[in-house]
Amino acid sequence: MKNLQKIHWAYFTAGLLGVFFLDFITKWLAVKGVIGESVIVRGLFYMTHFQKNNGIAYGIPLPLWIQVIGSIIILFLLVRFGFDCITDNRKPSVFRIVLLGIIVGSGLGNLVDRIVNGYVVDFIVLRPFPVFNVADVGITVGIILLFGTIVLSSEKCETKNKKPKD
Repeated sequence: MKNLQKIHWAYFTAGLLGVFFLDFITKWLAVKGVIGESVIVRGLFYMTHFQKNNGIAYGIPLPLWIQVIGSIIILFLLVRFGFDCITDNRKPSVFRIVLLGIIVGSGLGNLVDRIVNGYVVDFIVLRPFPVFNVADVGITVGIILLFGTIVLSSEKCETKNKKPKD
């Protein structure tokens, strides 16, 4: 079982580091001006010059210290949840483990921005949403897919455990 846990930690770490470095590189490219004003779908989806997001989701203003402490607490809880999933005696879903890694790596990307710069770099525009970055995509899509897999697996368990009526 220990080897399986090592493999799962490798998947978690791969998801975490993969999205963390992709987020870091894209933000760096946006700040350096390499990414900017690129139209993908006119009026709907495009890249823009980087913007400083001093708030949390949707630019909601909160003091920086609350953002940092809140992010650390949430990341700690996610890592704890990931640890519980990986060390569980039942066979955990590799897809869920990778998703947890992606969510944590994305959160770390935005946390590092907040600590180092005092703001998060955003540069992707998808109307009607506010400007965002790769880490925001990792968090949002990761959470949606994670909850989706949890709901689907619980429905499978309920269907499997239902006894036929006599």
